[in-house]
Amino acid sequence: MSGSEQYTNSKKPAIVLFSRHFPPHVSGGARRPYYLTQALQSLGCRVFVVAPALPDDTEGVVVPHIQPDPTVSISAKGGANVRDFLRNWLLWPDPDIRWTKRAVKVALAALPFRPDWVITTSPPESIHHAGLRLKTELGCHWYADMRDHWLVRPFRKQRESVLRKFIEQRIASNMLSQADLISTVNNAIAEEFYQYAGSHEKVFVLPHFSITTQPEEVTLPSDRLNLVYTGSFSLSDPDCDIADTLQVFAAALQQNPALHLHIVGRLTRAEKKRVLACSCAHKITLHGVVSLQQSHALQNAAQALVLAGSAHAPTPPGKAAEYAIRGKPIIAVTEAKWAKLYNGEKTATEHMAALGVETRAIIVESLFSQDEAAKSVLRKMAEFHDAR
Repeated sequence: MSGSEQYTNSKKPAIVLFSRHFPPHVSGGARRPYYLTQALQSLGCRVFVVAPALPDDTEGVVVPHIQPDPTVSISAKGGANVRDFLRNWLLWPDPDIRWTKRAVKVALAALPFRPDWVITTSPPESIHHAGLRLKTELGCHWYADMRDHWLVRPFRKQRESVLRKFIEQRIASNMLSQADLISTVNNAIAEEFYQYAGSHEKVFVLPHFSITTQPEEVTLPSDRLNLVYTGSFSLSDPDCDIADTLQVFAAALQQNPALHLHIVGRLTRAEKKRVLACSCAHKITLHGVVSLQQSHALQNAAQALVLAGSAHAPTPPGKAAEYAIRGKPIIAVTEAKWAKLYNGEKTATEHMAALGVETRAIIVESLFSQDEAAKSVLRKMAEFHDAR
């Protein structure tokens, strides 16, 4: 029996997974590692997770983080700004390196087994320090999963500095050239990591995947067309402006008064103020932060789903795969070319205004499930062993 057959059928690797974002904490980065962990467990793998928090269904160790949730505002006080400046410029590749080093120490003491593989999943990029450390300390293999670019269109604006970019390119290369496998969510991101990997063969695409579990039941008012947006705006992507979504909704509402927008997730104080001050505020419900299960239930109860993105984003955000499984129309609020995948030849305003209870979704592509994602990972691990 070949290595790949062993890994996908009988022999399953023991895995330790490091993640800065994991349920029950709510953030966009928590979904992918959580669902991958669940799927690997369902296929017979033992997965031990190291994260700032853990749900009851996950084996692992909690390493508390001083800032478990994304920052929603920046203090105007000079002292705070100085502290933020020093943290961002003295801690490389990002301030979370302190948590990662602490997590490595805790994990080495708490691991109940000797792992075959360590998986590190970013953001933040400092999480990959844990993969290199465990590979060195325990002799296991290391698989690094990348949800975002590192230095191409960086979310951390400090990385736009020429000096910072120069140094971090070397950090990325020195670190990731020692990884055994590297996955990215799309080909555009893969192109960047070819530079750091040392070998194109170790880099593969693991697309954003859908969740096949049935969500709990939630009922939304039946006397309106309920649009649901789940997630953050600028907290997920600094170039994603909530004003664009509010403008599209206000324009569509003039043509279709039955519309009602539900925003589910964490907003900055400035974004909340913008919502409350807009002309259509009476047609918007802010649900705040809810669990992943509640978020899925609200998606399932909607007549249509709203997908916002930066004009500079080359591909849809990971939320698109989560939306797609619901089979509902998706309105893409972005100037990016991929908006046509969901809006067709209509603008976002035209698409939203034309919604009715019988409107059908545009089918973008076949869905990639969490089980398929886990099997893909196991195949890649097996192929790595076969090649050795």
